[in-house]
Amino acid sequence: MQDPSALFESLHPLEIKVLTALGSHQAQSQSPLREEPLTHATALEPSQISMAIGWLLAKSLIRVEQELFHTSVSLTDVGKHYFEKYAPIERILSILKQVQQTEKRLTIHDIQTSEGLEPTEMSSAIGTLKKEGAVRIVSGGFVEATGEASRTAESLRTLLQQLHGTTRDLSTFPEPMRTVIKQHAVKRGNTREPFRLDDRPDRAYVLTPDGEAIQALLKEGVAEEVS
Repeated sequence: MQDPSALFESLHPLEIKVLTALGSHQAQSQSPLREEPLTHATALEPSQISMAIGWLLAKSLIRVEQELFHTSVSLTDVGKHYFEKYAPIERILSILKQVQQTEKRLTIHDIQTSEGLEPTEMSSAIGTLKKEGAVRIVSGGFVEATGEASRTAESLRTLLQQLHGTTRDLSTFPEPMRTVIKQHAVKRGNTREPFRLDDRPDRAYVLTPDGEAIQALLKEGVAEEVS
C-alpha cells in the first residue's frame, strides 16, 4: 500500500471532490458509480471529471469496475443539408410525382442533372427506390413513380427531424430506424452520408484499498473541522 499521508498531501481539489463522492456512494451502495451520476454528485464539468479520474487512476486510488460502450447518432454536415434541402431519395420521388401530372418523362441522367446530384447519391437512391417498388425503369430508360411509398424516404425524413440539432443514443431508436441509420451512416470510403455513429465508453468506478484509506483521512479531516 502507498503512503496515505503522502498521497493525501498530493491531492488536487478536483480529486478530493471525486473521492468524496465515490466514498459517499459506496457507503450507501455496493454498485460502482458511473461518470454521469458522478458528474451530478460533484457538480463538476465533464472535462473536470475526466481530468480528476485520470489522475486518480494513475495514482491507483480508483479503478474501472465496469465498462460498456454506447453508440450515439448525430447529423453530419450532409445530414444538416438534407434536413434543409431534403435527401436525394426524397427529391427524386418528388420530381417524379410532379412530372406525372405532365407529359414529360425523365431519365436517370435528366434527374441527376436537374437535381445536381452526385453519381453515387443517384445510384444509391434509385437502387433503394427500385428495391422498395417505389419507382420503375421503363422502355427508353425513363424512370416512373409507381405510387408505392418509400419506407426509406419516410424514415430518413423522420430521423433528420429527430436528430436536427441534437445527439441521441442509437439504442433509443426502434430496430427499423436503426437499420436505416446504419445504412446511411458515414463509412470509410463514403463520407457523403447524413448520419455519424460514435462509440463512447460508459465506465463505472470504485475506490481501491488505497482510495478507501485516503477517503478515511478525508473524513477525519472533515470531522476535525466540524469539531
